[in-house]
Amino acid sequence: MSRNIKASLTIAALGIAALLTLLVLELGQRGAPDSAAETRLTAAIGGPFTLTDQNGARKTDQDFAGRPMLIYFGFTYCPDVCPTALDILGGALEILRDSAPDAYQALQPVFISVDPTRDTPPVMRDYLAYFHPRLIGLTGTQAEIDAVKRVYKIYAARRPQEDENGNYNVDHSSFFYLMDGDNRYLAHFDHAVTPKTLAQGLAQKLAQN
Repeated sequence: MSRNIKASLTIAALGIAALLTLLVLELGQRGAPDSAAETRLTAAIGGPFTLTDQNGARKTDQDFAGRPMLIYFGFTYCPDVCPTALDILGGALEILRDSAPDAYQALQPVFISVDPTRDTPPVMRDYLAYFHPRLIGLTGTQAEIDAVKRVYKIYAARRPQEDENGNYNVDHSSFFYLMDGDNRYLAHFDHAVTPKTLAQGLAQKLAQN
């Protein structure tokens, strides 16, 4: 099988996984809190990972044990969606700090790269300096990023087109995932949510768990 066919099949599989994730997320929001659908959803999203933070330190999911995480997948060369989402995240954290300080202190915001080729730890560190100071960035090898994408059911695929400088874009899922202290799914929020709505949703979910 040629490399091009293998790549096309991989992208297609990721796309199907992303569509299934969207469906599961929608069903999970509609279901009752103790429904079988929500139980399956909780089990379907999240899992172990080993990555590298923006300071070059190796991190696993166990480093965050006991702390809820708000996770966003993106990349530093993202022209619009990612920086907008991270601005929203930062605004929500500031609201949360004033309105629900215990939730603010407990919550760890995390940005995971879907473009490890360009998103080295120094690049991540410089990029994240523009956003909230509590934000941790995680990157890794392509195999490590592929693994974390699988356990979080994230779609991400590099576009084949490059500009004259060799720059390219990456299509990817765009959610905020709220995970509990055991790295289990609690809720998700669209990247276009307002900071106020995100802060309110986080406070409500964290108060319930």
